[in-house]
Amino acid sequence: MGRKTDYRREFTISDFFCTECGRRGLSCGRRVGSQREAGHLKKLYCMYCGKETNHAEVRPYGAYNVEDFEEEFRLGRFVDGQKIPIAELMSCSKRDCEYNKDGRCWNSNHSFDCGHRPKEV
Repeated sequence: MGRKTDYRREFTISDFFCTECGRRGLSCGRRVGSQREAGHLKKLYCMYCGKETNHAEVRPYGAYNVEDFEEEFRLGRFVDGQKIPIAELMSCSKRDCEYNKDGRCWNSNHSFDCGHRPKEV
C-alpha cells in the first residue's frame, strides 16, 4: 500500500526580486495549496533600497523564472513597483529596437529614449 502525502506540510521556496533595484531579497516558503500566480507582486521590505517595495515572486520552475524578471526589469517594464500589462503597453513599429517585444514597447518607465516614442505632454 502506498504512503499518503500530507500536502499541508509540503512547501515550495520562492525568491522575491525588488522591482525598484532588481536585486534578490529574501526567500519564502509557501504551502503547495497556497501558491500565487507566476510573477505575483508582494510588498516587502527591500534590504538594499531601505524601504518597502513590491517584489516579484519567482520560483525555480514554472511560467515565470529569474530570466523573465531580469528581462522585464532591464527593459523597464515596472513603473512605481507595478508591472504594466502587455495590453496597456504602447505600440511600437521600430522592429530593431531591443525594447520592442511583439510590437509593444516594454520600456514603460522611460529609462531609455529610443527617439521613436512620442513625447508625453
